[in-house]
Amino acid sequence: MEPVKLFERGLGLVTPWKIMDIEFKEDEVHIQVDFDRGARFDGLAVHDTVKRSWRHLNFFRYPCFVHARVPRVKGQDGKVRTIQVPWARHGSGFTLEFEAIAVALMCQMPVRAAARELGEHDTRLWRILQGYVQQAREATDIGKPSRIGVDETSARRGHDYITVFVDLDARRVLFACEGRSGSTVGKFKKFLRSKGVKPGSVREFACDMSPAFLSGIRRHFPKARITLDKFHLVALVSRAVDQTRRTESRVCKSLKRTRWLWLKNPSKLSAAQKIRLDTALQADPFTQTAKCYSLKLEFQELFGVPKEMARQEFYRWIAKALESNVGAMQEVAVTLFNAAQNILNWFETRISTGLLEGLNSVLQAVKRRARGYRKTENLIAMSYLIHGKLSKPNPL
Repeated sequence: MEPVKLFERGLGLVTPWKIMDIEFKEDEVHIQVDFDRGARFDGLAVHDTVKRSWRHLNFFRYPCFVHARVPRVKGQDGKVRTIQVPWARHGSGFTLEFEAIAVALMCQMPVRAAARELGEHDTRLWRILQGYVQQAREATDIGKPSRIGVDETSARRGHDYITVFVDLDARRVLFACEGRSGSTVGKFKKFLRSKGVKPGSVREFACDMSPAFLSGIRRHFPKARITLDKFHLVALVSRAVDQTRRTESRVCKSLKRTRWLWLKNPSKLSAAQKIRLDTALQADPFTQTAKCYSLKLEFQELFGVPKEMARQEFYRWIAKALESNVGAMQEVAVTLFNAAQNILNWFETRISTGLLEGLNSVLQAVKRRARGYRKTENLIAMSYLIHGKLSKPNPL
């Protein structure tokens, strides 16, 4: 096959496009593309042309560039527009082949590392990624999601966060945006409408006890049922145990350096740790920390009872916690009592944000490997790239 024909096929050129020249200079390959004289585009005559250049895949180890006169046509409305070339996205400085390879690399390594491999600045690769993500999300059919998990994850040190909405059944990120206020739920609602999905089709939400999320869901999805995540609830009870241990350790020396003994599940303790815990419990069985620990174990067991007994056992635990005379646990009991229905909904829905916690941990690992991102929108783009189940870019 002749070199010109080979490059034409590689670029996906069809009539009236053709390669006019292939030049090797200064260790770079430059391909000159043009169109036939008198050619028409979209049935319209050429009004004028503008010169454009695109970075293409390396030819062996040599950087390769495509140059062309891009036609502009005047429509019936009198407006002049630039036609779409077959080898690149509109407005991009790279060919489709280059972008496909760049996205594939960015799926496997930090963007900065991919930039070094491709000999480009990482800012330009971020533009490729943003463009691909936007295009892929616009083309993705999200169906009719009915069960949604919502959680936050940090964008960088400090108080910068993004909120992520996940289809719990499809197990993919549907929407992510900056912030963690109730307005993020409104943005998610707007996104659903943009995809032709009626917000009323969402019947269930799983989230933590964030007042912002709860108020946002009630405002924008008033008919949806809220299920509070059981793992966050157990964590709330565990914090009461630790708070009590910290207070008592000031006078009870045996409680010092025992934090993880009380916070870990008994099944996760080593043999030596079990002995230490038993010793701490037997030393003074009436300490407040021991009471809290016992209540914590009972609270965890609540999620194993049949749903017919759930309400009765839940309120029995609330009463026992209030009667414990342990300030930290009493405060937790009041908090859980006020959120009783959203907690008891779990026995019907069986949904949680556990999936989001897993997805966010992967996302945070990717962020750490990249040593952070300069912009929040970059983390959002990565959340779609990793967990959005987007279709792979089609080069041509």
